[in-house]
Amino acid sequence: EETDVWGTLTEHNSVIFHDNDFEVFVDTDGTNHNYKEFEINALGTTWSLLLNKPYADNGGENSKRIDPNAGYDMEPPLQSAVAVYPDKNAINRPDVTNTHWTTEIALPISKLMERNSHAKNPADGVFWRVNFSRVQWGVRINSETGKYEKSPCCQSCASPGSAAEDNWVWSRQGEVAMHVPERWGIVQFSSKDPLQAEMKYYEEWPARCAAMSLYYALKEYYKCEGKYTDDIEALKDYSRDPFLITDDADMEIVLIGNGFDACASHSSYRATVNQDRYLIVSMQGGLSDTIRQV
Repeated sequence: EETDVWGTLTEHNSVIFHDNDFEVFVDTDGTNHNYKEFEINALGTTWSLLLNKPYADNGGENSKRIDPNAGYDMEPPLQSAVAVYPDKNAINRPDVTNTHWTTEIALPISKLMERNSHAKNPADGVFWRVNFSRVQWGVRINSETGKYEKSPCCQSCASPGSAAEDNWVWSRQGEVAMHVPERWGIVQFSSKDPLQAEMKYYEEWPARCAAMSLYYALKEYYKCEGKYTDDIEALKDYSRDPFLITDDADMEIVLIGNGFDACASHSSYRATVNQDRYLIVSMQGGLSDTIRQV
């Protein structure tokens, strides 16, 4: 919903969130690494990128914006389009009051799964992690030029009216930060008719949450103490929502050099996360869960 539809960026793989935009985030293997991001503005200008790991874990962008020759890109074969209502030509036209703009996006499965060794093809009962974001900037009409100009005035911030953008998401993040894939929504694929499909329990979820509770507590402990610890009881004082350390899972921490492998077992699953947020889940009794990597 947008009455003043505007955009300034026209070059593919620009940093699109400097305009109002719509964004898609996809993690096809649930490891929190090598996830994909796509952004589009009202002009139909797009940006696709791969994050080897979250920025907070010293991750970096892999895209044609960074490396025009070998950088990651979903186009081609990605397809996208934008429509503005009610006047499709009324972009950057302060004299026309619009109602909204929409976008349709066809994301290539092969590109979404690229470089995700644990990814599963969409099939009945398969889960992916996905989120959507809408960045919205305040604008005003420049009295001298009669054109739109950005005028940040955040309405959803802790202090309404702040000189920042509004950020809207599909699955609640708990903070203004999209690059926390473990908090994204859960998409379940089904081969059944949409009206007949049934929700499947995400059996890995308790183990995943338990492992991430150790990750966050370890990071907080390091921030305060300057080191990691394998003392799980001591970590409980550093545990925070939305991933609290509980007694529901069997836990173990192995300190390795300047990092760690934190393991949590629940029911039939064992989840292991390292200091770079790389998270893998295996059936207990399967292959080694050690994840020195990436």
